[in-house]
Amino acid sequence: MKDVVNIKEEVRFNPDFMPIILYMSKKAKVPLICLENGQEIPPHPSGMGLFYCIEGEGTFIRGDEEIELKPGIMIIAEDGIERGMKSKSKLVVLAVHVV
Repeated sequence: MKDVVNIKEEVRFNPDFMPIILYMSKKAKVPLICLENGQEIPPHPSGMGLFYCIEGEGTFIRGDEEIELKPGIMIIAEDGIERGMKSKSKLVVLAVHVV
């Protein structure tokens, strides 16, 4: 894994969503989430996560909340809270999952 990443070079959109893992260790995972307009990640429980919107617009689901995603917004999801997202345009989100 690289320890210096040019995120713009890593952005890739696929008809079947698959996160792009930029970094992984025993303590953290850093996926780049690239969703086409209309794609979604269904709500699911997971560990502590930070989500930073780089480009596009969408909705982030955190527990019972729906939060507007747009560039510059960072959302924190605590350990065990269900989270998911739906895109309203091509959406790029950098996530950091902490173990």
